[in-house]
Amino acid sequence: MSAFAVLSRRVRARLDVTGGSRPFPRQQGNRIKREVVIQVALVLLLIESIFVAEQLISGLLEEVLRIRASLGKTLALMTAMLPQVFELALPTALLIAVYRVSLSLREDREFLMLSSLGIPPHGLVRLVIRIGIVAQLAAIAVGGFIDPLSRYGFRLVMFAAQYNALTGGTITANRLIETRVGTVSVSPRPDGEPRPRLFVRQVNPDGTERVVIANGTRLVGPDETGRVALHLYDFVVDDFAAPDPTSPRPRIAPVSSLRGVATQQSMVIDDIVPFDPRGRNTAELTLVELARTADVDQRHRLEFGKRLGRSFLCLLAPLIALLALSFTTRANQAFVLPIACAGLMATEIFGTTALAGALWLGTWLMMAAIAAGALTIGGLLVTAIAIRSSAVARPALGRS
Repeated sequence: MSAFAVLSRRVRARLDVTGGSRPFPRQQGNRIKREVVIQVALVLLLIESIFVAEQLISGLLEEVLRIRASLGKTLALMTAMLPQVFELALPTALLIAVYRVSLSLREDREFLMLSSLGIPPHGLVRLVIRIGIVAQLAAIAVGGFIDPLSRYGFRLVMFAAQYNALTGGTITANRLIETRVGTVSVSPRPDGEPRPRLFVRQVNPDGTERVVIANGTRLVGPDETGRVALHLYDFVVDDFAAPDPTSPRPRIAPVSSLRGVATQQSMVIDDIVPFDPRGRNTAELTLVELARTADVDQRHRLEFGKRLGRSFLCLLAPLIALLALSFTTRANQAFVLPIACAGLMATEIFGTTALAGALWLGTWLMMAAIAAGALTIGGLLVTAIAIRSSAVARPALGRS
């Protein structure tokens, strides 16, 4: 008999594909589900809190304080960021939760007790796969619909806060804004008057430049057509000629200059605070919108495949946890779980890299390849768990 046939027979015996053993107890299964859900929620809360704190430290808090955004807008911005890491946080949280709950069951000798009653530990595989399917549906819902809309909502709230800061005169620190009309610098007045100073540098297509300096500004609007009125007080407008590459010395004097006490200019609001439409960024498109255009746009096809592929991590994560459990002993318990999490992330990185090279297959073949790859990896994990089922059930932390 070949080695493959022996291995196949051993796996079938461990998994009991004939259904001869007693099923996993429902009461025990419900308790495991409840504990896994609690652990997943706690780990998710930790990961999301770290992510939001990192975003605040890396610049969001400074921007919020600079524009004096209200507490409601600040909380809305923080809430809108939460789904951004959910696709990767959920599989990681699921792996940690299944590992910790299963480890507790093993060390309390519950698996040995169930085995003595004719209930093998492989019944836990079926249970965690069902948990993984529910988590996969949650990942698709959040990553495919809630996250894209929350990203757009984040930009919308930030746009409103920035515009309110400009129109309400709440600028308390220097701000540099890249707009479609040029580079704009806004700075507060030393006398505290709610009309900030303005500096605008605009480069024209023909190479000429225009510099506008105003000692006070005020925005009014927008009106029904989406236009705003920009009021300038105590202003200077200087026009500079295009640089001459043949001249050894640059021109520093303006070719024309205009000074005044007050003026008004009508502008489109998007020229003051840029706000791109939602469809321009693929990260803000829902899964349905990506599926509609995946056949004609490779960027949308890649994003669609990434979201679908990451959802399958929720199926693989609990299996990786059980396999890691089978290797956990008193000597290596400190680093088995980190290695398992690293393996999960390595699977995501490898899958994303392979996906980028398989875009030529088309949308449907790409989806089939993703599903086939996930099922293959899952089958290998189930086989490895079946082979090491005795190590899954036998307590090992009490001995080295």
